[in-house]
Amino acid sequence: MIKAVKVLNLLSLLLFAAILLLVYAFLPVEVNLNIDGFSNVNKQTLFYQLLGLFIIVNILLQLLLKFGVGQWKESDRAWVGLLVFIVNFYLASLFGFLGVLNNASSISPDSYAYLNLIAPLLLIVWLVGLIILAFKRYFKRSH
Repeated sequence: MIKAVKVLNLLSLLLFAAILLLVYAFLPVEVNLNIDGFSNVNKQTLFYQLLGLFIIVNILLQLLLKFGVGQWKESDRAWVGLLVFIVNFYLASLFGFLGVLNNASSISPDSYAYLNLIAPLLLIVWLVGLIILAFKRYFKRSH
């Protein structure tokens, strides 16, 4: 189970890298974030900020896996390890959608809006599963 999760995490890392490079290639020099209070951002600045965010989040998640749940059963550690995949997928889909919003061609953002809902739904399913695992561990210890 752990090996399957590691493969998924590697695939999510490759997906993020591919989307980051593809979107960077097609972004205009000034990127409109469409957020109140923010003006346009240079695409190089945005690229390095998103890459830094991705690296920091992944390091923190890997530290959580190594030190936070190191003593758990393999199946529980595998479930927690899926969080890396979900977060990477979420970051990749958000950056991809930002690329669609700023694309000069005729790509409609409405066609890709569902991608912004998939990752939060995956996160909710993951949280429910984690709560179920915690209850199972608690009741197994108390009996």
